[in-house]
Amino acid sequence: MKVDSRLQELTTPEPNLTPDVLVGRATAMRDRLRAEQQATEERTYYSEETHELFRAAGFYRVLQPKRFGGYEFDLETFYRMVIEIARGCPSTGWCLCLGAAHVLQLSSYYSEETQREAFGDHGDFIAAARDVVTGGTVTPVDGGYAVDGTWHYCSGAPYSTHFIAHASLTDKQGKPLEDGTELLVLVPRSGWTMLDNWRGVLGLRGTGSHSIRVNKALVPEGNAVSTHLYDAKTGHGTPGSKLHGNPMYAHRPLGFFHGEIASIANGIAWAAIDEFERIIKGSRTVWPLPPGLRAEQTEYQRVLGLALGMTSASHAAIMGGARQFMELCRRPFEGGAPFSHVEDLVLYNHQGHAGRLAYAATEHLVRMSGSSNAVRSGQRMERYSRDVATYRSHSEGAFLDIFAAELGKVYLARESEPVP
Repeated sequence: MKVDSRLQELTTPEPNLTPDVLVGRATAMRDRLRAEQQATEERTYYSEETHELFRAAGFYRVLQPKRFGGYEFDLETFYRMVIEIARGCPSTGWCLCLGAAHVLQLSSYYSEETQREAFGDHGDFIAAARDVVTGGTVTPVDGGYAVDGTWHYCSGAPYSTHFIAHASLTDKQGKPLEDGTELLVLVPRSGWTMLDNWRGVLGLRGTGSHSIRVNKALVPEGNAVSTHLYDAKTGHGTPGSKLHGNPMYAHRPLGFFHGEIASIANGIAWAAIDEFERIIKGSRTVWPLPPGLRAEQTEYQRVLGLALGMTSASHAAIMGGARQFMELCRRPFEGGAPFSHVEDLVLYNHQGHAGRLAYAATEHLVRMSGSSNAVRSGQRMERYSRDVATYRSHSEGAFLDIFAAELGKVYLARESEPVP
């Protein structure tokens, strides 16, 4: 379903923009982003100039509703854009992705009034988010809530206009409720401070994953919703799907979230393929004798071929997951069964394995790049090695295993067949 154009409140910057043109813009930035990789790491996020280029290109509005000035493209378009940006600079891809993606939460779970206030007069919205409640609390006060706490690893914070925090609800005295109620609370930029503490990390040093400190910020009641990140109740629609007439805004978040991260990993693998090709075309072997160009040696050709196959398979899996996500959102609106928790877990694991393929491809390429390219500080392959290792420790490692166990448990407890 498409939103009625008569309901559009904000002007879309380029009404005739297509997904292919937008993704093409991301591809065209590849050389620029590669040239800025070192500066991005040193700054801990991409430059203001790059940010303005992203804004002009429409990258922050891919998933944003047309009603509020967005393009309302599908998830596949968003992942394609992220992969292309990460292929130019993994850190930049991560920072952009996790700042631009959370518009989907705003547009799905919050009321029309809250959305209108957040998008403002021009539709500019970027939001870092944190999905753990250990960071802080939400306390009822006259007229709304007081939000207080510090949340770490808030990727995309440098250019965010808002912060979406997962927090514990307390009583008016600040005591956590016995039932453990949690809220998803939207805090505008004026209510929080970004801490300069994203330094000294192994990889993905330019993702802007700084901590955010919220010091008793007051937000309206509508800025806090009870939707749970891991078990969103969307079967009967959400405020956003009813407002915008688009099932995408009645989504469950787990598969979507891991698709974001898998897309970045896939971009890293493509970047490593590009760099490996450059290396082997420009350097010679020491062994076997007689020495020759690496690109002419079977072993190097084999490693490149394996990496190309794995990265292509990873890409196809990510895009298939994006299409599956859209279908699962659409199904209940066409009279079918609701998008279930077990299906969301399947999609999460699906995207996790897509990321695992990308990691394996990058690891093959790093191993055969030679120590002067793969371990020397400042070399691109050294950076990709650090970045993909950090990706694996973030979500592809322990989290994938944890959610696989959860999937097995809920799959066995299901009452009917939830997946094909």
